[in-house]
Amino acid sequence: MPHLDKYSGNWSAKEARHLLKRTSFGVTETMVSEAVTLGLTATITKLFEEKPLPPPPLKYEPDGTGRGEINDPDVNYGETWVTAPIYPDLPTSQERNSVYRARNRSLYAWSFLQMQNANISIREKLTLFWHNHFVSENSNPHREFYYMNILRKNALGNFKELTKQITIDQNMLIYLSGNENNNSSPNENYSRELLELFTIGKGVAVGNGDYTNYTEEDVVQIAKVLTGWRARWIRHADPLNAYFTNSRHTKGNKKLSHRFNNAEISENGDQEYKDVIDVIFKQDECSRFIMRQFYIWFVNSEITSEIETNIIEPLAKITRDNNYEITPALKVLLASDHFFENVFCMIKSPLDLMISATKSLLTVAPSSSVKEEYEFAYIMYLACSDLGQSIFHHPDVAGWKAYYQEPLFYKTWVNNFFLPKRLEYCKILVAGGDLLINKKKYKVPPLVPVLAIARDITNATDPNILVKELANRLFNYEITDGQTDSLKAVLIDGLPDFEWTVEYGDYLANPSDSTLAISVDKKLRNLVAVMVQMSEFQIM
Repeated sequence: MPHLDKYSGNWSAKEARHLLKRTSFGVTETMVSEAVTLGLTATITKLFEEKPLPPPPLKYEPDGTGRGEINDPDVNYGETWVTAPIYPDLPTSQERNSVYRARNRSLYAWSFLQMQNANISIREKLTLFWHNHFVSENSNPHREFYYMNILRKNALGNFKELTKQITIDQNMLIYLSGNENNNSSPNENYSRELLELFTIGKGVAVGNGDYTNYTEEDVVQIAKVLTGWRARWIRHADPLNAYFTNSRHTKGNKKLSHRFNNAEISENGDQEYKDVIDVIFKQDECSRFIMRQFYIWFVNSEITSEIETNIIEPLAKITRDNNYEITPALKVLLASDHFFENVFCMIKSPLDLMISATKSLLTVAPSSSVKEEYEFAYIMYLACSDLGQSIFHHPDVAGWKAYYQEPLFYKTWVNNFFLPKRLEYCKILVAGGDLLINKKKYKVPPLVPVLAIARDITNATDPNILVKELANRLFNYEITDGQTDSLKAVLIDGLPDFEWTVEYGDYLANPSDSTLAISVDKKLRNLVAVMVQMSEFQIM
């Protein structure tokens, strides 16, 4: 029977890895060691620590008009474009669009770097959760950054407050037609998604236009409540803040259905949107709805009637008791027996996969310059997009199918089209080679420092210990003797164990011997490249 009792089992590297893999992107052995030392309670506390917002994205393409260069006169190389004019003063729209695209690339690379560099913190995982929950899209990099900044600032905070902020975010106003919603022609796009996808969920149909949690008339009335909000023109003096036009707002009171206890929203001008959101959040189903989303995101896609009763409902009550602050309930969930029982049941998202194939293996993006660091991160962004998870560009307003589409859920990441690419990309990140993305080649050097990884393993001169310890780190559980033998065959090509013991021992004794180093590096790299293509590496 599932329950939320606090985990009381053994706290070791295995449990620490499970917690960190689900709550962050890429888990290094340093993170694991720190978590083991801290213990479960202190690790949970550290995961939820409020941290300053990261410095904003930088211009990483040098000045110029050649390939890999950009003419953005308002920003110097290595400085942020976020504070620069949103409408670059350039002679042609073509030049202006080039600047926008360069800033977009910077934003996408920077977003990947935030996930890669987060360490023991749940904020980036939650930022991505909210990005997949409050789906929005806009081609303007400043508006995209501003929208994502709202999510990041509120990632560990209050669900109801975040809903209010997102409702009048310019990105969202444009994406779901709120900008066109006025008293002469109310537009229901946002009011429908506010109910169905963002706050309470539809439920099953019980009558004509009547669902379990709201009615079609509620969609109409809430659309009227939200009339009058506009997004500013990008050449305006204050282009990132929405504004309210009272003359476009539907006057008078708006009455909701029996699903909301026939609540009446009084005429309240530019504060009316807050009033209707408060009414929506008075319904207990809002707390259940968001806890189901978190459960799928962090634990498992299967929500049985027992889980609904024993996990979702108690978490929902904690959320309501805390006026929709999400942290208290999430801390209980992630510290529970139930969480630590749900292992190896989640297929890694492309972002989890790519970062676990780099950061987890001690790989860091080239950091000799801003340009190299951002270029590497942008390639990783493109790789994730090619595997079906493009930040800032969801397939539709419902988000990525892996988190809502029954019965496949996470299995959508590994269909016949994506799986071969996933395996190939993992191999290339270890062994080096060309990532072929949209018919364009991106060269990736053999970045994973396999020699350093092996040196970190005690008694790695024994190929059995080496293989099993690598498996513990990469897969987080022990492999069979048969798998060990198969992987040893990759390492030493079917030769006796002592062949590796002698060769690796000689290397450790003479690390400056380039011939030995190249030979050992090649063997280790081939081994790890095979391991990251195994099905065990695809799950967490």
